[in-house]
Amino acid sequence: MQGLRRYGGLALALALGIPAVAEVRVQDIARLQGQRTNKLMGYGLVVGLNGTGDGEKYAPTMRALMRLHQRYHAPIMTDADIKGNRSVALVAVEATIPEFGAREGQTIDVVVSAVGSAKSLHGGQLLTTPLQYAMFDAENPATQAILALAGGQINTPDETTLTRGVIRQGATLEEDFLYYFIEDGCVALVLDDTHAGWPWAHMVARALNHELSGPVGAPAGVNSGGQAAVAADLAVALGPKNIQVRVPEYELARPANFISRVLQTPLFMLPQQPARVTINRTTKSVSFTGTVTVSPTVLQIPGLGTVLIGKGDASKESQDGAQKNKAEKPGPVEFSDLLNTLSSVKATPDQLINAIEQLYKTGTLHAQIQYE
Repeated sequence: MQGLRRYGGLALALALGIPAVAEVRVQDIARLQGQRTNKLMGYGLVVGLNGTGDGEKYAPTMRALMRLHQRYHAPIMTDADIKGNRSVALVAVEATIPEFGAREGQTIDVVVSAVGSAKSLHGGQLLTTPLQYAMFDAENPATQAILALAGGQINTPDETTLTRGVIRQGATLEEDFLYYFIEDGCVALVLDDTHAGWPWAHMVARALNHELSGPVGAPAGVNSGGQAAVAADLAVALGPKNIQVRVPEYELARPANFISRVLQTPLFMLPQQPARVTINRTTKSVSFTGTVTVSPTVLQIPGLGTVLIGKGDASKESQDGAQKNKAEKPGPVEFSDLLNTLSSVKATPDQLINAIEQLYKTGTLHAQIQYE
C-alpha cells in the first residue's frame, strides 16, 4: 500500500491494491462469533468534591443523598439539613467486560460521568455502586442481578472534561462471564465490515479447508472399499460475513489447539480490493482502494474552467478565458491521474470532492462511493 499523498492541501490515502508483504491471517480480518464485550452500568454518588458538585438545586442528587442517609440509619428530617451541600454529584458508572470474558473477583476499569450540574469530579470518591447489565429488562430477572460493585478514587485524565473520570480497576466482578464459542460442534467466524463480501468469505473458507485438511493427530479414515476416505470440507461460507467451521470430533474435548490453528491460518491469493472511493467531508479527505478508473469526460469546475479527462495530450490552452487541461492518456484514466490533474490546477478540497461526486452521478467514475 502506498503512503499518504497530498494534492493541493487535500490528504489522499492511496490504497492501490498492491500486494502486501506481510502475511494476512484469519484473525486479522475476522473474529469468533461470541467474542464480544458486554457493558455494565449503574448510577451512584460521588462525594468529597471541593464545592464542584450538583448543589441543592439539583433535586435528583438531593433525593439520592437523603435515601443514602436513611439506609444507614442517619435520616434527614428536612431539606434544610442538606442545604448548601455542593460536595456531592450524581453520576453514571459504566464498565466493559473484556471480549473473552472474565471471572468472579476480577477487577476492571470503570468510567464515571456526571449527569447533573456538577462542574468537576476531580478529587471525588465514588461510593460503592452496584452495576447491572446495560440492557436492563424488568421482565428478565437475569438483567436485574448485581454483577459487579464499583467504587474508589476518581482520576480525571482529561483536564478539558472534568465531569468525566476513570477509576482504574474500580469494579470487582461478582459473577463469572464465560463465553462459549462452540455450538453444535462448530465455531463461526464473522468477517469485519471492511472485508465482508462473498469473495473474502470464499477465500477464508478455501484457506481453512487447505490448512486443516490433514491436522496433526487426525485418525486416518477409510471407506468400505479399503481406500482412504476424503473428508468433507470443514469450513463453509454461509454468507458474505459468516464462515462456519466444523470442529473434528477428536478435537472437541480440547478445542483450543484447533481454534488457534483456525485463527492463525494464512490467506493466499487474496481477493482483489473492490473499486471504492471514500470521502470524508469533515476532514476534506479522499481515499480509494482497488482499480478506480474514469471514462473520458469533460468537467466544468466553477472558478477553474474546463478540464478534459481521457483525451488528447498534456498540453494546456486558454479559450474564452477558460483553462483546458488534457490528460496524457487517451481513453479511460486511472483515478490517481485525475487527482494529479486536479491538483495541478490547484483545485480546492471542496472543488475536488464536488468533481468526484459529479463524476459518480454521471456514471463516469467506475467505483463504489461511500462517506465517512
